[in-house]
Amino acid sequence: MIAALYEGTYEVGMDGKFVPIDPKEQPKRGTLKLAVNPFLIQNGKLTAMIDAGLGPFGPGDHHAMMVDNLARHNLEPEDIQHVYCSHLHTDHIGGLLHERFGTYELTFPNAAIWLSGKDWKLFTSRAEEKGHEATVRWAMYLETHGDLRFVEDTPPEPEIISMTTIGGHTKYHQAIFYDGDGEKAMMLGDVLGRPVAINRKFAAKYDNDGRKSQQNRDHYLRKALEEDYLILTYHSYNGAIVALQGFDEQKGYHIEKITSGVAGKSAQ
Repeated sequence: MIAALYEGTYEVGMDGKFVPIDPKEQPKRGTLKLAVNPFLIQNGKLTAMIDAGLGPFGPGDHHAMMVDNLARHNLEPEDIQHVYCSHLHTDHIGGLLHERFGTYELTFPNAAIWLSGKDWKLFTSRAEEKGHEATVRWAMYLETHGDLRFVEDTPPEPEIISMTTIGGHTKYHQAIFYDGDGEKAMMLGDVLGRPVAINRKFAAKYDNDGRKSQQNRDHYLRKALEEDYLILTYHSYNGAIVALQGFDEQKGYHIEKITSGVAGKSAQ
């Protein structure tokens, strides 16, 4: 089973703040409309997350959202064995920790956290250089209390998960692939954050390398169609799990959005 754990829809401006809006509402001019969808993978061999939500960097109690979302699948945060991180922007990794009694706690205390070590070094050094005290404090707690595993040193576990550095949105951006129990899915982080990007050609100003992101989309969309991968789109507010049904030279990819937010088999 693959499930999108929806944490709301937001408008996001140049200040990076996530302001809640209704999914049917249009964002203000100069802002982006983005949802937040960490993904749950559960089968007989694995109970894991791909990215972790906003956590303390978002409005409201995102830890409560995570607990409630997992409970809908009869799980608790303690049941999560692994968390795989596409990149280290706080809207994707903030939920690895939550605030409690003036400090932090691990949201998934039994989980190995898989990420790029080069990305982690860059993330922490930039936070220090820019004087982002809250981010530095968050990172220090995670580094000293979390089970961080750097994919440059050790391949992700179990073997049904793989991670590849593709760049684009960030310098060490990761593509994450799941292939297990007859289910296949890929998650490209913000290289392909919304279904609308599937049939567009663009170089985003918010990317580290917009041309590289487009090259990645071209390559991995072909792979998804040819090899029957579901595509997990983290920032979609209307169907975060997408299947490609075909390709037309004039119209592009035929897209099926799985609006239920759940795909594949239930855990055995």
